[in-house]
Amino acid sequence: MNRIDFFNNAWEQRKLGELGVVTTGKAFKSKEFNENGEYLVITNKDISESLRSQNTVTDRIDTSDEELIKKYNLSGENVLVTMDGVNLGKTAKYSNEKALLAQRVGRIQSDQLEFIYQVTVNPTFLSAMRTLSVGNAIKHISLKQISDYTSFVPNSKDEQSKIGRFFRSFDDTIALHQRKLVK
Repeated sequence: MNRIDFFNNAWEQRKLGELGVVTTGKAFKSKEFNENGEYLVITNKDISESLRSQNTVTDRIDTSDEELIKKYNLSGENVLVTMDGVNLGKTAKYSNEKALLAQRVGRIQSDQLEFIYQVTVNPTFLSAMRTLSVGNAIKHISLKQISDYTSFVPNSKDEQSKIGRFFRSFDDTIALHQRKLVK
């Protein structure tokens, strides 16, 4: 069977900002950090080469500000995009109810997160973000540049979902075999 047996909807060029909500985190002050803080503060340095980052060795902070926690909490599923530095344009999936998003890390939230992750992990996305970056010593991209990135996507959310799950199964299989090789 081929794609046409299941789906006959066209694909169209769409912006990431049309597929999900693109935001960034808070500019936490370094004086607020403490090594025993309740919440991890996820920054660009925490987005690694791994497909699904879950770093727990990072800056920490204590806060009881419910609005701050609600706005920047990384519970649920999120695609994170580095917005500056040597890892500019790198992406990772991240979920941790005890983590808060720092400024200069883009977050994409969507009901089609697996599909969006596959779009952003593609080398074409990384290349586009690096081409668009500005700055001399440290390169930067903006939320608008992330939001305006275009890709061809199926019109059907069901097809987007199936594509996302299909590629996630490949990612999971690759990760399993890599763990076996390490052992």
